[in-house]
Amino acid sequence: MSGVNAKGLVCAVLSAFAYCAMVLFNKLSKEVKGIENATFQLLSATAVIAAYTALSGGLIVSVPKSSLIFVVLLGAVNTGIGCFLYFSSASRLPAQSVAVCGYLEPLSAVLFSALILGERLFPLQILGAALIIGGALFGEITKKAT
Repeated sequence: MSGVNAKGLVCAVLSAFAYCAMVLFNKLSKEVKGIENATFQLLSATAVIAAYTALSGGLIVSVPKSSLIFVVLLGAVNTGIGCFLYFSSASRLPAQSVAVCGYLEPLSAVLFSALILGERLFPLQILGAALIIGGALFGEITKKAT
């Protein structure tokens, strides 16, 4: 396994398990909805990331003043509103649909980076995007057929 970062691989596997647990626990949580759920998720994520950051190098973060408004907007709009909408709808959808939406998130990031930022997509990335879309469609079509 030349060129594979073991720490990155472990983090990726743990992330997959954490994502699975998040979807399942959101489905099982009947009393906690909407803003309360999003708040709990964000506070939990903040605590975990703060602990990881402290253990791996320290909590000193430097944000240039010219970028501060963008960081605040990213936190409020993308993370805050995005998490609220995600966790409000996750309890109402089947777990399979929530998982499919989870795959569409990185796909949209790649596509928007190409469309808005002008980043170049390589053939392997285009193939990956097609496979994600195909898998999502296949999952939804076969779910409706049963």
